[in-house]
Amino acid sequence: MTENTFEMVRSNIAATPFHQWLLPELKEVDDKKGTVTIVLPLRQEFQRLPDRTDAHGGIIATLIDMTGHAAVCSKMHHSVATIDMRVDYLRLAGGAALRAVATIVKMGRTIAVVDTQVFDDQNKLAAIGRATYLTAHI
Repeated sequence: MTENTFEMVRSNIAATPFHQWLLPELKEVDDKKGTVTIVLPLRQEFQRLPDRTDAHGGIIATLIDMTGHAAVCSKMHHSVATIDMRVDYLRLAGGAALRAVATIVKMGRTIAVVDTQVFDDQNKLAAIGRATYLTAHI
């Protein structure tokens, strides 16, 4: 990975107004493995219930989509659109931050498939997701 790829992916993530509210942190882009790692510090606004520290499922799904998108973006060097996404929630996730690791399964001319794992701050697997992205420049 070149520094330019990392910076391009970080800029792409930061350009989305919703992401500016979420404040994700791009940690790693690995071109050889086809992986991207993003950490999302958890805030009170992300809670599932007022009296619980567990993250809302929508926040976890967003993290999966954002990280998968970043993985494809790192290869395509442009934004891509999500076609489909599935999330399996394996356990409640809370703590100080969530870490998502996206791995490209298939990169084609028109479609990319990415698997993403989400871990809590105790490194326990909390959710997995698979998303399909349109790789054409839009």
